[in-house]
Amino acid sequence: MDHVVAASCPKMSSPDLLSMPRQVLPDGFVPVQVIRCRWESRYLPGKGRWEIVVEEHADGPASELMSELRRPSEKSIFSQNCLMVGIVVDYFVVVDSSGRAVLPDAPTSVCGGPFKSVLDAIRRLSYRVDKQTPIRRVESEKAFRAGCGDEYSDLIYRLGRPGAAARIWNPPPTGLRVCVFRIAEKISGRAKTSNTLTGRFESSHILKGDRLRSLLTALDTAPATDCPSDHTRFAVLDPGHHTRAYVELDGCRNLMRLDGTLGRLTPDAVALLTD
Repeated sequence: MDHVVAASCPKMSSPDLLSMPRQVLPDGFVPVQVIRCRWESRYLPGKGRWEIVVEEHADGPASELMSELRRPSEKSIFSQNCLMVGIVVDYFVVVDSSGRAVLPDAPTSVCGGPFKSVLDAIRRLSYRVDKQTPIRRVESEKAFRAGCGDEYSDLIYRLGRPGAAARIWNPPPTGLRVCVFRIAEKISGRAKTSNTLTGRFESSHILKGDRLRSLLTALDTAPATDCPSDHTRFAVLDPGHHTRAYVELDGCRNLMRLDGTLGRLTPDAVALLTD
């Protein structure tokens, strides 16, 4: 039985679309409209960052697209997709004069991916935007303005291992964003597993000048540690180029360097991150 779809964009997050079944285009189907849906991440003033679905349409009969959709798929000679990257077909439905909507399957090449000509035909249509609907909040206003995110995985708990003192960043940054997160549950007495604990955003600030220089000295000279982690808060230290370090703000006060090695900080060094 065919899966029933609406002549509109589904009000769901984009990853959920991968499980939606597509149909072979029915014989004699003539569209009067093609509806395409695009999911984007946008900042909404005062509301944070949201996932938005953009609904747009192009008038039929979309002859080139229909010809491409009716092409037979090539029989694969491989046991699995031989493409180096996965190709996702745009979410679009074709609608006939009776209002029937079909989410069509795209014919595939010998490698298992959709024909490029099919993708080109979908994207060459002249679309007009009909509406833009927020689907879910991705990041709160507070976290967006801080540049930290609402949640962060506790990588220290999962990945850290002892290591000798070493310079963290070379050259040293002139500014450092400090994002503080609190773990919902304590990890005292728990063995390290593949599970990842998550911290929720608490606060942030930017370190510069003398306080930053003092912190960098402490980070670069932190001795190796094998102190078992028992922290409830941690800080993500972000110099602005995706090479972050992590510090426990209580418990053992471990530092995790860029290579995953652990050093131990003094209370005074940790205070630079929290005062």
